[in-house]
Amino acid sequence: MKIARAVLLAAASVLIVGPAVAAKKKADPCIKDKVLASFQMRMLQTELVVGALSCKLTPRYNEFVTAYRPDLMGAHRVLMKHFGRESRLEDYKSKTANEASQRSLANITEFCLYTSALYDKLLGPERPKLAAFVGTEPVASRHGQNACDAPSLVTAASSGKVVPMPRQKPEVAAAAATPTAPEVAADTTAAPTTVQQ
Repeated sequence: MKIARAVLLAAASVLIVGPAVAAKKKADPCIKDKVLASFQMRMLQTELVVGALSCKLTPRYNEFVTAYRPDLMGAHRVLMKHFGRESRLEDYKSKTANEASQRSLANITEFCLYTSALYDKLLGPERPKLAAFVGTEPVASRHGQNACDAPSLVTAASSGKVVPMPRQKPEVAAAAATPTAPEVAADTTAAPTTVQQ
């Protein structure tokens, strides 16, 4: 009788505790600090490279990579550590590039104006610190990760839907019509130059 009771108590505890433990294991851990900033930098860079390719802004992308190379390389190292394998990081980069490309196709004019405005902010005479800039830029939050102590944002990565770009008036719209497009500078942190579908 005592053995049967012990078995029943053990089974009941598994039924009570098991789902709680399973729920904890299934939830993705949240990201913060350097990891969050690195995801934000990667997302901003993805947006800018898609804008460079879609809007003929390649010279501005090259200038961005040159100006912010130390920040971008640091973010790349943090993300490599986070993902553990380069193939996982490359899969993530391809996924976010595809999402950015879909947004560009949904409204190319608005996308190009927005991207041009981003370049104006980043490459202007008073260049902001990249880590601080991405913390305030809405597009950098489209990384699709669970940020600690932050309200959940509806993003293309989490919902599978195309999310429209925030509307902003760029200071210089003429930059979106630049006719030249030399090759994108070689950079290990750059998103793929061909967007996979």
